[in-house]
Amino acid sequence: MVFSKSLIAKKMFMFLVLAVLLVGCSATNSSSGKSDSSSKSGDTLKVGLQAPMTGDNAQYGQDMKNGVELAFKKINSDGGINGKKLELIVGDDKATPSEAVAVVNKMIMNDGVKAIIGGYNSSPTLAAQDVSGPAKVLHLNMGASPDLSKTGNKYLFRVILTGSVYVPAVMKYMAEEKKVKKIAALFENTDYGITMYDAAKVSTKELGVEFIAAEKYNPGDKNFSAQLSKIKTLNVDAVMVVGLYNEVALIEQQAKQAGLNIQFFSPDDSMYSEQLIKLGGDAVENHIFASMIDLNAETPEMTEFKKLAGENNTPAQANTAIAYDAAMALAKALTEGDGDTDKSRDALAKIKYQGITGPIKFDENGDRANTPMIMQVQKGDFKVIKESE
Repeated sequence: MVFSKSLIAKKMFMFLVLAVLLVGCSATNSSSGKSDSSSKSGDTLKVGLQAPMTGDNAQYGQDMKNGVELAFKKINSDGGINGKKLELIVGDDKATPSEAVAVVNKMIMNDGVKAIIGGYNSSPTLAAQDVSGPAKVLHLNMGASPDLSKTGNKYLFRVILTGSVYVPAVMKYMAEEKKVKKIAALFENTDYGITMYDAAKVSTKELGVEFIAAEKYNPGDKNFSAQLSKIKTLNVDAVMVVGLYNEVALIEQQAKQAGLNIQFFSPDDSMYSEQLIKLGGDAVENHIFASMIDLNAETPEMTEFKKLAGENNTPAQANTAIAYDAAMALAKALTEGDGDTDKSRDALAKIKYQGITGPIKFDENGDRANTPMIMQVQKGDFKVIKESE
């Protein structure tokens, strides 16, 4: 095919125009992630929420969103961050690593967020921080996996306790107070479930407790009859179930139906939600777990949080309170750092903030340094059965 010089010239012109537009877009996206402000002539700061907003884990994401929105409403009404309003950008990570990478990349490159709160699940958080870390974006997460302590990402902070703190506390309680000797483990086949089980095995070595079975399931499973039937034949003293309240409720319902009347417990407070009791009913009665928060505590921070939640018709759930604390701690750091990434990061690393979940401070790995309490489902409510030490 023969092209005229005129046609060739027109094509070259269009190519050059397109190239300029692409460069301009690229520059805009790159600078938005580094600038101290975003839209509206620099009067806002954008913060991303990476959380599961759809799928089986959507309730956790909604609870987190509620908490951050409550905090931002309070912060903005009090003057914002040195006069700049906080704007929330929500990204649905669908509780999967690939989606987490995609939404975090978009929030940083397209939306220009200064920081990210989330994710909730460990595996998506581990994947997402590979993006936020090199971009030098503050990232406050709620993942429980001990592997999050080993990333070397100085911009990554964890607002919940780690499995290395939760697990020894609950295992010690089960051994010393409940006198268990033989335990079966039933855990979700994810980074979270596997690392929690591994930590439990290590912590039992000095307690005279033995895991005699380890059964797995996949998140979203509905039928646990095969695993429960096997556990029933082993005559164990207790079952440690590691997962989220959706599956925990089903597991204990099916255990009760199968005549497996045994003590169930979990290493952390992933099931600390009214939804566990709503879904599980009598089957989850007496369930034991370690927790970093008591929603029935009569502290000034809890009273203020519940008042704010009530005024906004927001359920005062555990994950809502933890996300609220994350947002408030982040706001304090951004204020002290005046929106500058590294100054805000240093402020967060040295923060001392009294939150709903207790004192917030971080160790050299960006992990919380609190100790957990032990809680139990009793008569349709969550009760503290052992205070934190």
